[in-house]
Amino acid sequence: MSDQWYKIDNTGKIFHALSNAENSFVFRVSMILTERIDREVLQQALDQIVRRFPTLTVSLRKGLFWDYLEKNDQKLMVQEEETYPCAPINLKTSSGYLIRVIYYNNRISFEVFHSLTDGSGAMEFLKTLVYQYLLLKRKNIHHDNMILLPQDLPGTEEIEDSFEKYAYKNDRKSIRMKEDPAYQITGTALDTAGISVIHGIMDGNALNRHAKGHSTTLTAFLTALLIKVISNQHTGHEPIAVALPVNLRRQFPSRTMRNFFAVANIGVKVEDDTNFEEILDEVAMKLVSRTAKESLQKGINHHFQLQRGMMTRIIPIFLKYPAMRYGFNHIGERTKSMTLSNMGNVKLPKSMEAYVERMDIALYPTSRSPISCAAGTINGRMTITFTLSIAETDIVRDFFIELKRLTGLEIEINSNEWGNSNEPL
Repeated sequence: MSDQWYKIDNTGKIFHALSNAENSFVFRVSMILTERIDREVLQQALDQIVRRFPTLTVSLRKGLFWDYLEKNDQKLMVQEEETYPCAPINLKTSSGYLIRVIYYNNRISFEVFHSLTDGSGAMEFLKTLVYQYLLLKRKNIHHDNMILLPQDLPGTEEIEDSFEKYAYKNDRKSIRMKEDPAYQITGTALDTAGISVIHGIMDGNALNRHAKGHSTTLTAFLTALLIKVISNQHTGHEPIAVALPVNLRRQFPSRTMRNFFAVANIGVKVEDDTNFEEILDEVAMKLVSRTAKESLQKGINHHFQLQRGMMTRIIPIFLKYPAMRYGFNHIGERTKSMTLSNMGNVKLPKSMEAYVERMDIALYPTSRSPISCAAGTINGRMTITFTLSIAETDIVRDFFIELKRLTGLEIEINSNEWGNSNEPL
């Protein structure tokens, strides 16, 4: 299998073309366990699972028209956390890998370049790693058919590019809906390279019940609240738009470990007299429309045809990538104010729950979108994580203050206090 190689998937090509020092496109999924992490056992667990995930344990190879991925036979080493989350991956010091396994106190983190996989794929890797780690620690746990076991061979459906599978190959009329420029958040760059991370930890079941009390979903509720607090500093007329990654596996059955998601931009024009309920109603309506299967199918078709086009295929990389970066920075990034990714409720085997305290997700901010937000729930505990490349934390502070006011929930706040962003919340 030493010559095993893979095309970069449909969406992964975009992240690969756009990455640079300012936009790492590295994201993190973590589990915080109830006991301090044993480095040697974690390394042993990693050694036992890496070959179970062939599309993640790869290195990058250069091509003329597209780069590609090749099986990496180097040893992947666990690392003790010493720097900020989601840092760019240096291929010279990572043995060519585009992933990291990091530990700190009770936390195990998996960081991955978005070109390889999305949140769903990354979480499957982390679940298997934590399961194997707990087994080696002699915990009495069972997989209950909820874990990808390291001794099993990966199925072909895990390796497939599901965009190519589900695209209507002859649909050349799928045109992406034109979106208006959105309000752009700005601020003071941190004193040092890196990102500030602020976690808010709360009762996820209670928050979900509160959202249902508004006859809406938790994602719609959080999106509307973000738009409301961002409007506190917005004096212009542009809509405030939150970009929501949508897991396509829920509408298009797939077990792929590669990228398979779409992005729905939910924008609202907020006036001085617009209240939260009005924002929530508009967000909920647009979210239903943008995540309908027909709308998502059009998006799959559009991206497939865009990359299938003759001009895209025959243009060499040194011309193609700068053009893609220009389009991202001057078109794609202009249509959102920030990103919110809600992974939802991550389910573990019942026997594992006693050993996992909570989880969190950290998204990379970008040069034009300096605040990102991600949420995830495990064992009923929800963590909402903001990542910032700017010093100002007023949006984050207002969000948690308003969330507590609306719900009455107790919210535990902690931060890495990176750079000069450790002003009080």
